[in-house]
Amino acid sequence: MAEVIARRFALTTAKLLIHQSSEHSLRDYRELSSTASRVVHDLTNLDLGPETLVVEGVDREGWAERNINSYAALIDRLAPSRSSSIGMAELNAVALGALLGSFAGKVLGQYDPAFAVATPAVWMVDENIDHFAGQAELDPDEVALWVLVHELTHRAQFYGVPWFRDRLLELMGQLFKASTISPVDLVGEVFARLRGLGSGEPIEVSTLFLPERLRSVAKEATTMMTVAEGHAEWVMRQVSKDIIPYREEFERVIDERRQSTGVAKIVSQFSGIASKRRQYSVGLRFFEVIATEDRHAPQRVFASPNGLPQVGELDDPSRWLRRMTRRATSVPHS
Repeated sequence: MAEVIARRFALTTAKLLIHQSSEHSLRDYRELSSTASRVVHDLTNLDLGPETLVVEGVDREGWAERNINSYAALIDRLAPSRSSSIGMAELNAVALGALLGSFAGKVLGQYDPAFAVATPAVWMVDENIDHFAGQAELDPDEVALWVLVHELTHRAQFYGVPWFRDRLLELMGQLFKASTISPVDLVGEVFARLRGLGSGEPIEVSTLFLPERLRSVAKEATTMMTVAEGHAEWVMRQVSKDIIPYREEFERVIDERRQSTGVAKIVSQFSGIASKRRQYSVGLRFFEVIATEDRHAPQRVFASPNGLPQVGELDDPSRWLRRMTRRATSVPHS
């Protein structure tokens, strides 16, 4: 069967858009991973399974290549019977390679939950981390630690909460099999949210190609991704200043980075970064509000599928708090 994405062609396309420094060194993440893992476990009370996770520094081209392989494997898993017409694998490769090449200089870190590949991994793009730290006049190792806390929070969500991972994969499978749009577009719209790439107002666009019964599936996938990003963002902002002394400065710089103006803002709207920002802001506000009311509330979100926000609750966290309070009081006591 013909491949859906011509991987080698995709990597060649990505490399054309990537400025790669030949002399940039990569970090040894063993000590930083140990520190970040303890921080995330203390703040989330979730298991990270560090013994089954690879954390590595990569260059920009390495990040792109790993994503290409992961995307292609995911497509094969979700729709193994789907094939491409002559030339379509190359067109898909150009689309994917161009997307990854455009973002290779921006992504700081990424968690791959191994939906379709053998080993879960966190990829830290060291050149981007150092460049960001230099521009912001921040310590690059502290920036790396802070970013790693975000990515390991995703690890905790997907490893420590098995139903969360399984449900998202199930939703993606339903969308993938029902959609008539290209596999690159659909995977980019659903899965790239977690990977930090953004993709416009993707889920809503995709629903135009879905039967009515699956539009709620698309919205649920969007909700889960917003929860995942908001939770990771909230955890980052709870890190003790004993560990990251200039955490507030980090937050300010990151927020400014996401509020681009002028030409950069136009590009972000076109590429989908704006939608990604909304995930951060809506999800972060949700966790900030519920944590203010109940410091254990963020853990309750992941305690069971019933803890996930329902329609309207992300934008109005008080509705989630009321529902969870009613649920707690309605459970009979022995």
